[in-house]
Amino acid sequence: MLPKKLILATILVIGFLGIARAQTFEVLRQFNGAPSGNGLSDGANPEGGVILDAAGNLYGTTFAGGGGEGVVFKINNKGKETVLFTFQGFNGEDVRTPLVRDQAGNLYGIGDGGPGAGMVFKISPNGQETQLIDFKGGLNTKQPGVPTGGILRDKTGNIFGTTFFGGSSTVCKFSCGSVFELDNAGVLHVLHNFSGRSDGSRPFGPLVQDAAGNLYGVAQQGGDVTCPGFPTEQFPEIGCGVVFKISSKGVLTVLHTFTGGTEGAIPQPGLLLDSSGNLLGATFAGGSADNGTIFRISRTGVYTVLHDFTGTDGANPNGGLVADAAGNLYGTAQVGGTDIDGTAWVLRPTGEFKVLHNFIGLEDGAFPLAGLILDPAGRLYGTTVSTGLIQRVQGGNVFRITP
Repeated sequence: MLPKKLILATILVIGFLGIARAQTFEVLRQFNGAPSGNGLSDGANPEGGVILDAAGNLYGTTFAGGGGEGVVFKINNKGKETVLFTFQGFNGEDVRTPLVRDQAGNLYGIGDGGPGAGMVFKISPNGQETQLIDFKGGLNTKQPGVPTGGILRDKTGNIFGTTFFGGSSTVCKFSCGSVFELDNAGVLHVLHNFSGRSDGSRPFGPLVQDAAGNLYGVAQQGGDVTCPGFPTEQFPEIGCGVVFKISSKGVLTVLHTFTGGTEGAIPQPGLLLDSSGNLLGATFAGGSADNGTIFRISRTGVYTVLHDFTGTDGANPNGGLVADAAGNLYGTAQVGGTDIDGTAWVLRPTGEFKVLHNFIGLEDGAFPLAGLILDPAGRLYGTTVSTGLIQRVQGGNVFRITP
């Protein structure tokens, strides 16, 4: 029989290891309109995700609050929040997407509202805004308008994105959308105007770029296959959406056309390009239970459904997937789960799917509308658009999960 001291030591070691491996969920910031570190209201309802710098600081935006039309915020590595900028309408509004950051600490993003038909903005480290472009396109113009989903900034400072409107196709009501480049001299170039036919319509950023300069993205509608539930009176184009590639020479190729049903429909923005050249993404709908799917398109063009959402494990997954070095794939579902308020999940290379957190609409938040990011330690960060402490439109938060 083992001595009591040895038994106790063994229990303590096992307990310590169990704690070290335990999954944790933490709320880093709950948005409620209270003063932040600089005395300004901290905003409310983050719809976009967060980004991380090398020092462990988080940056993001809120759609509302701040005494205006939302804010740009920073949460330092000790959990203190600072409002860097407040939108007032004339300088931007309807900011629903993640930011990008350059080496000098400038932040870039888009708003689909503002003085015109949306804008691309830059926020300096000291909180000064520069409006890089104001889109002038309206509903009945060929010009690009209403930037969507987020932007990509390459190493030389060129910015790539998508707009919901633009082009001259007669298939789409109010035009079908475009892909644009804003070069580092501030000149706007339209790389592709969607027709609403085989190339799709309603593109949604952000785009991803490979080493050769090719761009990859999704158009959430269109395609040359009729989609169940479409067309609608507002958007008469047919189709469940496409995944596309635009070469460095500006040639668009459709990599996959969604047909609805078990293979999925309405691809979500924010594809993940892995080291083997495969594209991974999510569909909002379709699958065996019509709750959405996770898919892979191999570099040779083979389309595979990796997971069908059942509703209890989440429904309507977001894009913005992220993978760790072991090939585990992480993401969120907007709704579903045990309390229908959404889930955070992991899909392992073996095909095993696990819910990391079921949101229940209390302090943990509800309705994560953006994907997750990973830090070097393997911890996950994300946002929820509401908290539900008083009602389900309250505040939202920034959270961290240690898997």
